[in-house]
Amino acid sequence: MALSQSALRAPSLPGEAAHGTAPELDGLVAIGITVQATPGQTIVLEGDPCSHCFRVLTGAVRLYKGTADGRRQLIDFLVAGDCFGLLGAHYTYGVEAITHTTLSKTPRASLAAAVRERPAVADRLIELAAAELARAHDQMLLLGPKNAQEKVASLLLDLARRSGAQGARPAFRMPISRQEMADHLGLTIETVSRTMTRFKEDGLIALPTPHDVVLLNPTDLAALAEGAA
Repeated sequence: MALSQSALRAPSLPGEAAHGTAPELDGLVAIGITVQATPGQTIVLEGDPCSHCFRVLTGAVRLYKGTADGRRQLIDFLVAGDCFGLLGAHYTYGVEAITHTTLSKTPRASLAAAVRERPAVADRLIELAAAELARAHDQMLLLGPKNAQEKVASLLLDLARRSGAQGARPAFRMPISRQEMADHLGLTIETVSRTMTRFKEDGLIALPTPHDVVLLNPTDLAALAEGAA
């Protein structure tokens, strides 16, 4: 199913600040379009030419790679403010909407032209590409030596940060399911559920609903994520 396109101008370029336009990107918002994706809808296929870059405006998407035996491995998920498609000649992963998702879709050729006209834009795009690489490095760490509690704590802190949750007890809505958490962390869903329950019993988090999380003690949770607790 093709992505639906809005007739309106895209509200932002990939990587534009969530609460305002970065100065070096002012005036460039018209070069992209807004597209909509329904839950489970494919946005890009692994191996396709990387002709566009995307920024998630609302909702969440999953990035996955296919294996030789036909299975799929979840490698990352992106929420509002995150970008993909800034690097490489081909998409090295498939992208699929988790929830109803709105994205800004910008031709890479248009961005290249903008860089030639306004060199300051290049610095911003380099920052965005570096963030894409940093997420890949963080995922390698999550799948490496950390134990289950450290992995789940790291993910909850990352979700809170990326959702913009603030305050002494940041609260946010989970953009992914327990199964997707497990796939992302290389754990079983049972292990993720037990770990979340333990965090709740230990007073680290509250779970007002199955989809909402409150970090009651972010400091101790951060220490646990780093193996210091």
